[in-house]
Amino acid sequence: MKKVLFVDDEPSVLDALRRMLHPLRTELAMDFAASGRQALRMLSETTYDVLVTDVVMPDVDGIGVLTESARSSPQTVRIVLSGNGDYQTTLRAVTLAHQYLIKPCDAATLRTTVENALVLSSILDNGALTALLGRVQSLPSVPSVYLRLMDAVQGVETSPAAIGDIIAEDLGMSAKILQWVNSPLFGACRPVASPKEAVIYMGVDLVRAIALTESVFSQFDEKNRPGFCVEELRDHSLQVAALAREIARSGGMPPAAANNVFLGGLMHDLGKLVLGCNFPREYKDVTACFQEPAVAREKERDLFGTTHAEVGGYLLWLWGIPRAVTEIVLRHHTAGQYVPEAPDAAAVVQLADTRIRQGARPAPVEVAS
Repeated sequence: MKKVLFVDDEPSVLDALRRMLHPLRTELAMDFAASGRQALRMLSETTYDVLVTDVVMPDVDGIGVLTESARSSPQTVRIVLSGNGDYQTTLRAVTLAHQYLIKPCDAATLRTTVENALVLSSILDNGALTALLGRVQSLPSVPSVYLRLMDAVQGVETSPAAIGDIIAEDLGMSAKILQWVNSPLFGACRPVASPKEAVIYMGVDLVRAIALTESVFSQFDEKNRPGFCVEELRDHSLQVAALAREIARSGGMPPAAANNVFLGGLMHDLGKLVLGCNFPREYKDVTACFQEPAVAREKERDLFGTTHAEVGGYLLWLWGIPRAVTEIVLRHHTAGQYVPEAPDAAAVVQLADTRIRQGARPAPVEVAS
């Protein structure tokens, strides 16, 4: 049975959590700590699969709890459930947590978050993988702009202008999205000049996927020295995503599934960034084999006990990215042959990746009308 620890110094909050999650009592072993200090003691005695903690607490705060959990049990999924704190505290919590929920949090959201944090644990239960990630100095954090876009699109009547405003607050993000939407890959019939126009032209799902990609790739700069060109990997990922979506649509996959394929294509090599930037010396041997993917994966497994697909899938899982996308990344080299009569999303991305490496070029992405 999976174990979850909830930490909050307000008894009423802990009582509410018990009531919210009561239906899961036969599936989860749930412990509740009424202070950060009590949580530290419990963390020293038990290994938890998921930690859900408040941040602002007297004596030992949530930062201390998150830090100790990251040190002693890096495989534990760390979730913050907190009200509004000061900027520096929130920023520090975001860098330590895999997911961040704001109080008040409804029962459905909390249950879904906890369930999603556990659902792929059996697939990703790899001792070598968790040991490797324990050596990583810092994993990239889920981009805040992506979280804001996720919140916005869940609104009943979110306008393109509102989505565009979120993008516009990040000048670098705005510039990159406008650069991409005006590229030949998206085939704009006239120049797109603002984030709002980009949302109208491309649709929210494509803009959101590109925002996530740009945010992730921007966390890896030249000083990380991954041993390969990050820009080239990003361009390759975009081409794979575009071709995968083209294959998905031509194969009759539903629009939602095709959008998952697009995001999965964008993220399929995320693990290469994590490995290359955190272990640049070791990863040089892998980089030399990039043109032979099977050989490169064997090198990764020899060096790290795992592959970039598993690292990327694990990271997306920790971020709470939809399971369908996570599984695409996890299986994009092992999905097997693409069968048009029964298209599998991971097989679509695998096929697109192979064709792009062989020199294929995707048609312009069909966008929202």
